[in-house]
Formats: sequence, C-alpha cells, structure tokens
Amino acid sequence: MGTTSLTVDGLTFSTDGWVSPSGYTLWLDDIKGWDDGPSVRRERTERMNAHGEFSERAYRGARLVTIEGDATCPNEDVAALAKQELAAVLADGLNGVLEVTDTATADMSIGAGLFSDPKIGMKNDTTITYQFQFHCPRPRKYGLPVTAVTGVATPGGGLDYPLGDPLDYGTAGAPGTVTLANLGTADTAPAFTVAAVTTDMPFGFSITHVQSGRKLVYSDPILIGQTIRLDTADGSVLLEGYADRSGKLTVREWTRLARKTAGTWLFEASGSIGAQMTVEVRPAWW
Repeated sequence: MGTTSLTVDGLTFSTDGWVSPSGYTLWLDDIKGWDDGPSVRRERTERMNAHGEFSERAYRGARLVTIEGDATCPNEDVAALAKQELAAVLADGLNGVLEVTDTATADMSIGAGLFSDPKIGMKNDTTITYQFQFHCPRPRKYGLPVTAVTGVATPGGGLDYPLGDPLDYGTAGAPGTVTLANLGTADTAPAFTVAAVTTDMPFGFSITHVQSGRKLVYSDPILIGQTIRLDTADGSVLLEGYADRSGKLTVREWTRLARKTAGTWLFEASGSIGAQMTVEVRPAWW
C-alpha cells in the first residue's frame, strides 16, 4: 500500500500525518468513493406486450468521496483552533479541488463541493475526529496535463538545379503533427492553443485528428501575437483567453481521446509559416 494524502482548501489529510502551520497533525484513516467507480444511471423502459425492457445506454453519475480520520493536537488551545479550521473547509459553498497523491499510482484531482455538513467531534481533549463528504459533479479524475508543441505543416524542398555533387534536396519540410497519450481508464478532452508567433495567419487554420480524420477549422484571420484556445471539454473557442470566437469555427468535429490510446493531430495554416500549436491532454480515470 502506498501513502495517500488528500489536499483541499489548504488542508492536507494524510495516512502518514500532515502537520499544519497551526501545530496540529491531520491523519487520514479512510477515503471512500475515490478508488470506487462513480454511480451509474440508466433509463428503464418496459417492452409493451413482451418480456423484458428496451436496452438504454447507461451514464455515470456524480462521484461521492468521503474521508474520515483524526486531528491530534499538542494542547487544548491548538485543538480549538483545529476545530475552527476543519469547520471552515469549503464553508462558502463554492466548489474547490480535491488533489489526491498516492505513491502507488498517479497524482489525480477532481472538482468537488461539500455534500453534507462536516462531522467534527472530540475523542479526548486533544484529539479531534472528522468526517467530510464531497460531491464531485463531474466524475472523472484527472492527472497532470501533458503538452506538446508543433509549428505549421510545411512542404519540403526539391532538388536544386543545376545538380551538384553531393545532391542538394533543398530545405526539409515540417510534418506539423504532435502525438500525445491518455494513459488513464476514461476518455478525455484535449485542448489546443494556436498562436501567431512571427507572422499573421491570414486564412485561419485547421486541426485534424489523424486517426479519425475529424477536423476543427477556424476561418478568421489571426494577427501576430494573438492566441486562440479551443477546448474539446466545453466546445469553447476563445481569443486571448476571454473573447468568444466560436462563430468563426466553421467545422467543429470535436473528438475526445479514448482511454489508453494515443492521438495525433495535424496543424495546417495556409499562408503562414510563423504559426504554432500547443496540444494539452489530461489523462483521465474513472
């Protein structure tokens, strides 16, 4: 078994114990719902005048993560402070991020909010017990992002005439492709950042998922220094991180990256040799 720790809202709950700046030590005794798969929901429709039901697709539900353990304190004053800080975890009602480190596997994170009121009690004058339930509306757990960068695809040169010895085949072309892998057990949504680095992109660009042939085609010019980010997760197309340009995406064949597979993407931008594409993939797990 590896060492497991969960960090949320500035506190770390660890099987090896984590000493907080306030002087108490947080111990993680159990974490439920993290290694388990999320719930499943399925519409059920009975077959009229026949046995059985129609076959409907199932979908994963939200993930419920429960942690419990102790906080050991050197004295009663620190114990009182520990109770206050535990009661304040995600107390504003907004979602935070659960970051789980496990030495036996990859580090993962997930968005979460409180599902119920925290259960905080006293085992003795200097030992606090806690239980938190976190609601994770999007059930996939994500690893650290991996990225790769490519310039625009360009053709290579041909033989230079008159022929010499040795032969000169001209400037080598650039493939304009990147390949990244999703090592997780769930499909994931790649994101693309396209930048006009040294020249304008007068005719926009296209991104092709090589394995499927599906494309994203952006038809508007991009000026030197500008960036466009396309996110498969929500279908957003943002100029400079905030301006919506989804209307300029004339072909929108969004493609997720399946579990335990690698994907290759081809970047093309007619009329530009100074463009650059960064692809980001976050491996995902159920």
